[in-house]
Amino acid sequence: MPPRDALPRTTRGQAPLAVRGPSPELPHVPCLLRPPAGVGFFVLPLPLPCPHAGAHHALFSTCPQPPGVPRSAAHLPKPRNERSLRLVVPVIVCVGAGPGHLDFLTRRGAELVSNADVVAGFDAVVDVVRPLLLNEQQVVTMGYSDQVAKLAEVAELHQAGKNCVVVLMGDVHFSGFQFLERVETACGHRVETVAGISSAQMLASKGRVCFDETTFLTFHRRGNLTPFKTHLREVLRGGRNAIVIPRPWDFMPGDVAAYLLAGGASAAHQVEVWENLSRDEAEWRGTLAEMEGRKFSDMSIVLIRALTPMPTGLEGEQ
Repeated sequence: MPPRDALPRTTRGQAPLAVRGPSPELPHVPCLLRPPAGVGFFVLPLPLPCPHAGAHHALFSTCPQPPGVPRSAAHLPKPRNERSLRLVVPVIVCVGAGPGHLDFLTRRGAELVSNADVVAGFDAVVDVVRPLLLNEQQVVTMGYSDQVAKLAEVAELHQAGKNCVVVLMGDVHFSGFQFLERVETACGHRVETVAGISSAQMLASKGRVCFDETTFLTFHRRGNLTPFKTHLREVLRGGRNAIVIPRPWDFMPGDVAAYLLAGGASAAHQVEVWENLSRDEAEWRGTLAEMEGRKFSDMSIVLIRALTPMPTGLEGEQ
């Protein structure tokens, strides 16, 4: 058996493997490959036990061919590099691509993007991961107006046997849940999600605020914003910081300020507007009153600080 370090590795040793069963070409992995009646495929954790090698390791390892296994098993997909793992059956995964720079894309996300047959997403998000793409990978880009049709195209590719990754800016569950719902509607089933680093997390780090004293709200959504606007107003009244993703183009930072001031918020709230979180400085700093009427890009994210910082709980310690 080759040294352990020479074996392909899964993420943390436990990447999921979706397997259709039964599989006559893998007799050394027994009836585990036979799903219950009515189930098309199921998920097994890796590594799987390999009786031939006498150890636990990844299925796509350099394990010698077990006795009785036909050479046809060599058709199994191989990783494009020694640290990546292709799946036996087609999957579709939504991946959080981070706040706009490859430095903040997780290793798991990068592996999935690099090894997908199809990579899809909004133009700006696909551009973030484009340096990871290879010529043979199919890329499907979209905008707000054609996203439903393009996701239907991606779903067809998935159902035709392609491994598909849909990339979203930031983290899927910070502000991408409506897009996730569209992906699942197109596919007709739930899809796996891989967490990313949200711009809200980046802003909290840049602004040195913590989430137990800060409320995150995204207006980057379709539908009625009134309940979320009301919540933002109450957050500031409660003495908390607020991190806000505006909605292009009808509830931008200047509109946020106008709404809050009209509702009685103090004009003295300190505000920062960031447009590129890979930089060290905010795009703009000022007060809530000064932000009213100002123009910013659709990539803006806003930090509105509480009038009085919360006690840390460490006051008086030496």
